[in-house]
Amino acid sequence: MNLDFRQLCFEQFFDKNLDDIVIESNILSENQTLRAKQLILNTQENSERIVNSINTYSDNWQYERIGKVELIALKLGISELIMELTPKKVIISEWVKITDKHSTSKGAKFVNGILDRISNEI
Repeated sequence: MNLDFRQLCFEQFFDKNLDDIVIESNILSENQTLRAKQLILNTQENSERIVNSINTYSDNWQYERIGKVELIALKLGISELIMELTPKKVIISEWVKITDKHSTSKGAKFVNGILDRISNEI
């Protein structure tokens, strides 16, 4: 499997609390490791803003009802949108792919819709 920084961050976040994630430098290339560390740190630093965005844009869905896969993809996707290091459409596409791989097509559509709406506001 060809692992990239998004997939690694997703897997780490799925298995651990956000504050317990440590990105090891021997798993990815130097650039990918740097991006993973930036993404985790940014997600930690902007956690409240990210949760508020999810609550604001997840119409008719209570935060507590959002599935774990979708929630992690949303948190990391919003964090990456905030960072503005990659084009928004690429960020959305990559997080939708990860969601579709680990959840359902409905979950992927949900993530796509929310990330798209949030990307227009960032």
